[in-house]
Amino acid sequence: MTKALAILAAFVGFFWTALAAAAPASGIPASEFDSFAFQQHPGAALPLDAVFQNGDGQEVPLRKFFGTAPVLLDFEYDRCTTLCGVMLDQAVTALASLPLRPGRDYRLLAVDIDPAATPSDAEAFLRNHGADKPGTVVLTGNEQAIRRLAQAAGFPFRRDEATGQFAHPAGFVIATPAGHVARYLLGLNWRPLDLRLALDDAAEGTISAPADQILLFCYCYNPKTGQYDVAVAKLLEVVGTVTVLALGGLIGLVVRSGGA
Repeated sequence: MTKALAILAAFVGFFWTALAAAAPASGIPASEFDSFAFQQHPGAALPLDAVFQNGDGQEVPLRKFFGTAPVLLDFEYDRCTTLCGVMLDQAVTALASLPLRPGRDYRLLAVDIDPAATPSDAEAFLRNHGADKPGTVVLTGNEQAIRRLAQAAGFPFRRDEATGQFAHPAGFVIATPAGHVARYLLGLNWRPLDLRLALDDAAEGTISAPADQILLFCYCYNPKTGQYDVAVAKLLEVVGTVTVLALGGLIGLVVRSGGA
């Protein structure tokens, strides 16, 4: 039994050591962490003349997706390893639970913040998260177009050259049909009802006061703690626990069979 426990302890130590060794070194200093919160601009006009590429690779002005319905604006990164996919999943699930007609009651506009992303990259990201539905549009663009839209919406982001990931806040921007920022849904702690009310208000052109600021960092490596962020940490915790339990059961079987 002592030998079995020693083997298990050695494996667990190796498992977590390997994870620590795999952690990328952040190139963003902790002093800049707070700069990645949403800079809320209620009432700000979005640059509807900015030109992007749709999923088919065609150049389209942003105004094409405004004018008839409020817009749920999602800034995403197609190679994000943390919260972008989780956020998109939450939006898709919430919209599916609401009695809303896509195209008439809302439009989901996903904008890839990576200028190197291709339309097929962004389309694949939406497809992988079940967001390739009526009323949903994915856009890619050059650095200038993406920055113009992000700055108008108050969405700060920056690529960490050390990790290849983008640091940015987690949340959504709700815009009126006329293309003005109406409200923000920050983080992940919001309900489908919150989204419904936000879309209803935006449809009427109502501009809400700034939301209480929270900072949920969508980034593969947290420069403030020097650790994986909460989403990845939880995943690693679950994987590690399952692995340890499985190995423990296997070693127990080996010990019992050896004593028989």
